[in-house]
Amino acid sequence: MPDNTQTDRIIEILEGTEADLTRRIRDQKKAGRKAVAPRVFFVLIGILALANLYFVNQLMMETRAIIANLNEMYGHFATVSARMSEIRDDMTLMEQEVRLMPVLREQMEALAVKVAQMNEDVGAMTDDLVEMEQRVGGMTTSVSDMSVRFRALNQKVGQMGLDVDQMARPVP
Repeated sequence: MPDNTQTDRIIEILEGTEADLTRRIRDQKKAGRKAVAPRVFFVLIGILALANLYFVNQLMMETRAIIANLNEMYGHFATVSARMSEIRDDMTLMEQEVRLMPVLREQMEALAVKVAQMNEDVGAMTDDLVEMEQRVGGMTTSVSDMSVRFRALNQKVGQMGLDVDQMARPVP
């Protein structure tokens, strides 16, 4: 996929070609030649080439936006995975500590501490759930944006198909 520099260079070449063709047409008019159809044909081909470059550039920009949204979603999934691993580790640690208590009294004291920790963890989990809910809302918005962009992309590709069909028709 060409970047903006390459696209600008191609447009510059096409404009130079168009200027050269225009100069040749002027020279031919001075020489008295009446071949209008080839001139019009080459000018139209130049215009269609510029239009195609514009559509390819638009397609490239939309593709980059989609990739950026997918990368953002991947980041959200990684954060959720890390949080779940922390919760799993905390649960494993709590299980080991409960198993190692030799005396009931010590077990009760440790349980009281763990209950307090669990309350904090539940509070943290509640905060995490609120944050996850916000991120899911953000992901929903991103998916919705992607859907809108895909619709626009489909329309642009359809328009490009019409343009290519138009270019494929013979010049009358």
